[in-house]
Amino acid sequence: MERCLFFKKDIPSIGLFTRKATIGEENDLVEQFVDFYCYNFIRYNRNTNLAIFIEPRILSGFPDIVLASYSPTIADNWTDTRNRLSIPDLKILSHIIATKGINGKEIMTTLRMPEKQVLFSLEMLIDSNLIDRKNGMWKSGKTKSIFSIKKLLAVEAKINNMSRVVEQSFLNTWFSSHSYVLTNRNNLKESIVKKFEKRGLGLYGKTNQFMKVIEAKKHLLPSSYLSLQFNEWIGRALTSSKVMH
Repeated sequence: MERCLFFKKDIPSIGLFTRKATIGEENDLVEQFVDFYCYNFIRYNRNTNLAIFIEPRILSGFPDIVLASYSPTIADNWTDTRNRLSIPDLKILSHIIATKGINGKEIMTTLRMPEKQVLFSLEMLIDSNLIDRKNGMWKSGKTKSIFSIKKLLAVEAKINNMSRVVEQSFLNTWFSSHSYVLTNRNNLKESIVKKFEKRGLGLYGKTNQFMKVIEAKKHLLPSSYLSLQFNEWIGRALTSSKVMH
């Protein structure tokens, strides 16, 4: 599975930290699903690669699986400065991308960041070849030249208490293009299924094999600075050879 790159452990050098998986039925389900997804990804995708994050630490918790389909050109023109971008830097970059142009004062006001931090972050982003200043406005390069992830799936595995997983899965929509629940059950209550559909959540179930029961609503990327963070983790890992196959 050379085109499937796994991130299962802490990699402090790229700023990635994970939670150790709890041995049990849900973890077995996760491992089986990852094998299933990787196999089918390689079979049906020729122009993109796949990064698999197992319980990465993010602001809202530890999603069980995050699957990032990305362009192999992600590391092209990567700079050393880019490896040192911080969360505030990515928050500012995300805001510049979303606004399609903004001045420094508006960044400070909207993001409530001190001037010193904003000036430092802008300098880091310039040195990383991610932004430029035109007519007094900070603008990013073309999104596809900055952000190489084509699809970003968050997956929460749950066997019991299915109603509890709805809120966590919905939280994952703040950074993902698709948010799914994974279960080995095939007899979910209609009320639970309706909750998934109302929130735009998808569902993978399993009997003899995995099946997509509900298609998740698609969200545009990058939807937040965390979308960018997954992109940076992949790029940093590839350029520093810290990827686990």
